[in-house]
Parts: sequence; C-alpha cells; structure tokens
Amino acid sequence: MTRFAKREIVGVALALMGAFSSPIWAESVGPADGAQEEAFLGVLPKIEVPDDVQPIPGAMNEEFRICRASWPAEFEQAQSGPEARALRDIYGYVQARNVVATQDCTCAGKVASWADVEILAGAMQTDLGVQLLTWQHTKTVVEEADRLTAIAETMCGGGF
Repeated sequence: MTRFAKREIVGVALALMGAFSSPIWAESVGPADGAQEEAFLGVLPKIEVPDDVQPIPGAMNEEFRICRASWPAEFEQAQSGPEARALRDIYGYVQARNVVATQDCTCAGKVASWADVEILAGAMQTDLGVQLLTWQHTKTVVEEADRLTAIAETMCGGGF
C-alpha cells in the first residue's frame, strides 16, 4: 500500500470520527416508516426477477469502473456535494435495475440514464417534503440496489 493510500485512509477515518461525534448526527431524518420509502421504488417501471436466477449464457461482463468514458456527467458531479451520497445510492439502484431488466452486462447496460435518477430523487423529495436527500432517505433504495446487484452479478458471471 502506498504512502498516499495510507494517508488518504487515515484522513477519511479522522473525518468520519469527527462526523460521527458531531451532534448533528444525533437526529435522524428519514421517512416515518419503511412502507413509505418502498413506494418510491414504484416510480420507475417494475421489472420481473426470476425466482431462480441463472447466469446468462455467453454474457460478456464489463465492470462499471471500466466504463468511465460513458458515465453520465451528472454522475461525475455527484461525487461531492450535499446530496452526492443519496444521488449515487439512487444511481446504483437504477444501474442494477437496468442490467437485470435488459440482461445487458456490458457498459451499455451498466451506464444507466441519469433521467431515471432525477425522476426517483424528485419523487422522494416531494414525498418527504425535503429540498435535499441524504443517505438516511435512501436506505431502502440501497437495500434494493444491493439485492438487484447480487442478481446482476449472478446473471453476468462477474463483479458489477
């Protein structure tokens, strides 16, 4: 591990210690119940997921990280800022959903439309009555993204 990587890890750890010891984290801002947040996932069309997921014969898996040239500009912009984490959480869901729905394991399937992120984020903001989304608002979205990512990785025969 390089000195730069170690220094970066220590810096992140110190920042997290400060953030979690801050009184601002004492209050939890989020939906009153999980059912309300589940409703947000219904904004986009539903996909059918088979009970017994099998690898796609001959699937050519390309990991999202190698698709950087195709990333939407908005995803690049969502690397920082007050809503960055929430938008990336939503994008992860939209990506995984897209791969499962299209059964496309290439960059074309993994680089999803940012318009879907905006639709879902807008619906969440309206329903929650907030201007900015936080990671606390997208917990259920992350759980569903993780579930769909596992399905996509099985279908594609490799990492997302």
